[in-house]
Amino acid sequence: MITKSRKFSLNLIASLLLLLPAIAAAADAPPPLSEEWEFTIKEGQMQPFLAAVKEHVAVRREHNDPYEWNVYVARLGNDMNKVAIRHCCINWSDVDSYEKWSSDNPEVNQHWFETAAPHVEETYHFFEENDWANSHWNEEAGPYRLFGVTEFKLKTGHSEDFDQARDKMSQIAINQGWTDNNRSWLWAQSIGGAPREFLVVPYKKWADLAGGDQSFFEFLTEHMGSEQAAGDLLKQFETSTRGSSFQVWEHLPSITAE
Repeated sequence: MITKSRKFSLNLIASLLLLLPAIAAAADAPPPLSEEWEFTIKEGQMQPFLAAVKEHVAVRREHNDPYEWNVYVARLGNDMNKVAIRHCCINWSDVDSYEKWSSDNPEVNQHWFETAAPHVEETYHFFEENDWANSHWNEEAGPYRLFGVTEFKLKTGHSEDFDQARDKMSQIAINQGWTDNNRSWLWAQSIGGAPREFLVVPYKKWADLAGGDQSFFEFLTEHMGSEQAAGDLLKQFETSTRGSSFQVWEHLPSITAE
């Protein structure tokens, strides 16, 4: 039997998976990669930056940008001056093709540096490898306004432990009914910088963050047969990380609308 304090701790870990949306079967999954640019905006310049991005999107559209970029702003924490611009989904060969398009249209990048870049304090660029086999993403249940992103920092040498626990929990969720009621989630791994894993959960409104009546720990216990088995799996997941952080990003479709 798990003690009350241990059970509380495990429920905190499991709550990271509580608010899980639905994708096609792995064989029909989209390409594996997303490309993302993350910007730290200078103090007091968020609105001018977003206005410049909207203008810049129109320029890209005029030049037949092959990517469909989406814009998100951070909504939690002390650091609220973050903007993410993201495109999904691509293969590595698409990156080569996009670089050629960019080099063939130098005036597009020049426009960015003249309009949006002056409002930026820091820029980060990375790719994400989406783990469609262990995700469940239901685009038809949207449109989604908010995206909860939990970032896990992995301990050195513990990637395999994390992957095993993540895969097992995800497959139980997919195969045993956790995907009912339009629950959706996406696992992704960063490419570039320190190894990080992301759990992305979409919501239509803030009230959806409240979750449902059954915790994921209770769900695991029901389908694994005991609190001990569920607790051991969650412990493997927890102890493979150095910690986690949580952010809610709001999608701003008006920035990229025609």
